[in-house]
Amino acid sequence: MKKIFILCLLTCIVIVSSSQAVLNEVYAQPGSGYNEFFELYNPGTTPGSENLDNYTLVTYYEEPGGKSGFYVLDLPNQTLNSQGYYVCASQSPFNIQGQPGLTANSDWNSLPPSGSLTKWEKTGSTYTSVTVPANLNDLFVKTTGSGGVFHVFLFKNGILVNGIIAGINITVIPAYIKSMPNLFVDMSGSSPDFTINFNAIPDNGIEYISSSAGTNNGYYRSADGKCGVWLKSDSPGQHNPGQTNGSAENAQGQLSVAAVISQYETDPTKSLLTYNITSGPATAFAVTVEVYSDLGVIGELDLNDVFVDSRIIGSAAAGSQDIILPTNDDPVIIVIKSASGCQDKIIPVQVFLSSLPIHLISFQGNINKANKATFQWTIANNEAVDQFEVQRSYDGIEFKTIGIVFASEKKDNEDYLFYETISSFNKVMYRLKMISKGNEVGYSKILVFQTKLTTNQNNIKIIGNPVNDKLTFSFTASVARSIDIKVYDMSGRMMMNNKVNSLEGNNMFSFALSPTLKPNLYLVEVNNGTDIQTAKFVKQ
Repeated sequence: MKKIFILCLLTCIVIVSSSQAVLNEVYAQPGSGYNEFFELYNPGTTPGSENLDNYTLVTYYEEPGGKSGFYVLDLPNQTLNSQGYYVCASQSPFNIQGQPGLTANSDWNSLPPSGSLTKWEKTGSTYTSVTVPANLNDLFVKTTGSGGVFHVFLFKNGILVNGIIAGINITVIPAYIKSMPNLFVDMSGSSPDFTINFNAIPDNGIEYISSSAGTNNGYYRSADGKCGVWLKSDSPGQHNPGQTNGSAENAQGQLSVAAVISQYETDPTKSLLTYNITSGPATAFAVTVEVYSDLGVIGELDLNDVFVDSRIIGSAAAGSQDIILPTNDDPVIIVIKSASGCQDKIIPVQVFLSSLPIHLISFQGNINKANKATFQWTIANNEAVDQFEVQRSYDGIEFKTIGIVFASEKKDNEDYLFYETISSFNKVMYRLKMISKGNEVGYSKILVFQTKLTTNQNNIKIIGNPVNDKLTFSFTASVARSIDIKVYDMSGRMMMNNKVNSLEGNNMFSFALSPTLKPNLYLVEVNNGTDIQTAKFVKQ
């Protein structure tokens, strides 16, 4: 397969996409005659529903006399449709500011046998079960003298999926929560029991809003399921239980993402999506990135979109991810979900070109200690090429053309070279814009360089492990020299032998694996004449 390669520093975990409920509204401080409620939203696009039987809502409370503990609401065996809403209140029908007689999906004071509400009071290093007050309308408050601080945690099968701490100016889980004893949760029916270790809850596993609710107020998202858009309600009509708060289709969160769709040369009926989270605070990770074929309303995430791929990305250093798309002409939607389960960013990606006649065999680059960047690429059918544009970006979003390389007159395979010297950088990205003689345009994948990578000399990093038909890795060389690259099976038998030229600094290499290599574990060896480095990889 003729592919380009890309720097990837982490092995990405592929997971199965599924629906998930997240908190969407919390009416935590009702006035006289009004009822507390919370709303869940299912941001999934796969037609169907999420069973709430394995969901548990846990809220922290403090009471006079130094008492503290948790309410545990085991949700009943009811369903939450994709892109739908689930409302649970202190009674049904229920009243909120400006809206009387609303209908809830359930009320926590009168739950069916598949659900339950219990109260657990801290007693030393454990908890004692105490009676839940009749007609409880105070599920959400920690008394602080004025207003309130609210702590709400949502679990699925014992795993924290979402939560909110509101009414206090913090961005970490407070020490009085971290120091609470582990809480055992006895679930109803066949739902699995679990134990909550509050000290182990990650700070980025929940969301925060500093505004104090005051009286007859609560909190709501300005867009359904979107990260970081919690607002305090302060007037009638701002809460919309069971109705949309606004679309998160144009969600633009704190992560910067570059994405491109290009030709997949092995199968012309398919295409290749390459995306890269180029920057973002460490506290935002890990994130889940889902990819959908955009078959509904173009540019919007909806139920007609078809799930393609889901991966967990651990940091902004993870590098580019490659996903084979099922068609060569469908645009896609990229959805990024934060550790707290909400949607940080939704990105529509259009197809650049479904059938580019230029066949790019390889594209590799190097940046040495003097910040001289050198790029080499090989074309299989050079007669189809008009020119190349070498493009650079520091944010992965805006690419600037820094040089033009015109095609030679040679037919069939041809090699090209381009170099420049750049100023100091933390991260820089390059790609090729390829223009055919028929004015068709295509793009290579993105090569990513980071200064931090040059500190580990002679350290092999396998890219995209497990691999398919091509092995790609990065390697740092102290000087420019010829190196031998060999592949061995685990019995020590040499299966492949290549000789390439490395340059001083960070190098990236990519070569096709022999079709005789069967799916198995192998060893790649890099020998520069004075030092030998090895790394294992899995051939799929």
